[in-house]
Amino acid sequence: MRNEPFVTGAPIDVSPISVRVAARPRLGWQALVMAGSVGVILFFSFYNLASFPLTWFDEGSHLHVPKAVIRLGAYADYSSDGFRYFGPTIGVGPTVLLPVAAAFRAFGIGLLQARLVMVLYLLAAIVAFYRLARVLGGRRLAWVATALFVTSRGVSLFEYGRQVLGEVPGFFFLAAGLALWLATWEKSSWRRLALVGLLLGLSVVTKNQYLLVIAPAIGLAWLANLLYYRLAPQRVFVVPGLMAVGAYGLWQLFTLVYLGPANALTNLALFRDATAGAALVFSPDLVRLSLQDLLSFKVYLGLLFAVLVYGLSRVLPRERDAQRWGLLFIMIVVNLLWYIVASISWERYAFPALALSALFVARLFSDVTGGLHLDLAALRGSFQRNDALLPDRALRATILASLLGIIAVPLIQTGSQIISPPFNAPAAMAAYLTRNVPASAVVETWEPEMGFLTDLNFHYPPSGLLNKAVAYIWLNGAPVAQFYDFEQPAAPDYVLMGTFGRWVAAYPLPKLEQDYHLVASIGEYDLYRRDASAK
Repeated sequence: MRNEPFVTGAPIDVSPISVRVAARPRLGWQALVMAGSVGVILFFSFYNLASFPLTWFDEGSHLHVPKAVIRLGAYADYSSDGFRYFGPTIGVGPTVLLPVAAAFRAFGIGLLQARLVMVLYLLAAIVAFYRLARVLGGRRLAWVATALFVTSRGVSLFEYGRQVLGEVPGFFFLAAGLALWLATWEKSSWRRLALVGLLLGLSVVTKNQYLLVIAPAIGLAWLANLLYYRLAPQRVFVVPGLMAVGAYGLWQLFTLVYLGPANALTNLALFRDATAGAALVFSPDLVRLSLQDLLSFKVYLGLLFAVLVYGLSRVLPRERDAQRWGLLFIMIVVNLLWYIVASISWERYAFPALALSALFVARLFSDVTGGLHLDLAALRGSFQRNDALLPDRALRATILASLLGIIAVPLIQTGSQIISPPFNAPAAMAAYLTRNVPASAVVETWEPEMGFLTDLNFHYPPSGLLNKAVAYIWLNGAPVAQFYDFEQPAAPDYVLMGTFGRWVAAYPLPKLEQDYHLVASIGEYDLYRRDASAK
């Protein structure tokens, strides 16, 4: 398709899609598009922040650490039997947990305060991604890629970014590092490359999962440059790689000193078990499930693999621009291969790849539409004359309309969830517990969000049981109750069973009904109190 010229005064490269209409006075619609986009992002980021999404197991466990920092002076998780140094202290880094603790110190402990910190990371990630896209393809491609990144249901940016999780903050550091790296590429100074490596290292510190993406990708990109592209000096890959490894290594060294050798060795053993049980598994059923998820409509209308095949053709030329896109392509492929072949098929594990894929989706639409240009006046004229250019212009309009649909439909779906969130059962149950359960009572549960939302005395199953839970859910393993007797060494006063405890079968109902009776049921939460006659 040929690129069609603009009339004087038509938009150049500010808006997502350039549309030429009949010449008329400028109305500043580009500024309106920009202001509207920023307004939508801010609304989606802040509205009903404490109500959507509902807090749950992962977020609750992460929130234990900053609460413990403020209340107990320890960087650790906690239970009625003492501190626990595995789990959330490993799953999410200090780049998330310490700013949340600082917010608690300044404004008090609460879910809203924690999520306000996460929204700052969310907005920073959007800005960093836009900058990365603009470095790669200019302003118009950056608009479209960012719109796809923000709205895609496969990426689920607002769902993850509004919670105390590590994916979005980790991606912020990754996107910021990539934008800085690819902006100058082979002409980068040693200092600049060191800063790139530091940002990539902070990404790994923030979320360990990024180590499985960044480390292999840098190594493979270095080999591709050495054997195929031969365009960039070796320092372009060596310096960021060493700095990233160094930053991650320093954090591990600090945790070793802080925790002490005994706790550190326990952490290492639990981390090894968790990795073997969730990140290094192979199951034909999970492979099939992963492929089904990646081919679903929520992942860029099911176009992901077609886009990647096209993307491969764009990274093969031995050119500087192709090599820059090639680095991102390698990251995406590495992440997806691990997600499909060796993970437990949890969509969050594919977050980096799906987020970066928005760049290639935008590139495909840009290439097939001549740079995202649509001349409405020419299209209308072709319809009136039925000339030879009509099929070409109509096809371009159809493709751009489908692109708008890919962006608009998930945007509306996400907006409806934010505007009308479900009943907040965690908050309601927390209020009930605070009013009705004595502070001295021991409450057994595997719903860590309750330990954050209330100040009651909770006991949680040991951290190592999480691997058994993963095996039960994803690998047809035995129920958690076969490995855990919640009444040993002493029976709790209450048992709170919610979504997670029920999901992994941690508390067998016959045993609960024998020694306990149901006193409250709110949403997915059932609270049982031990009978006075129980032995």
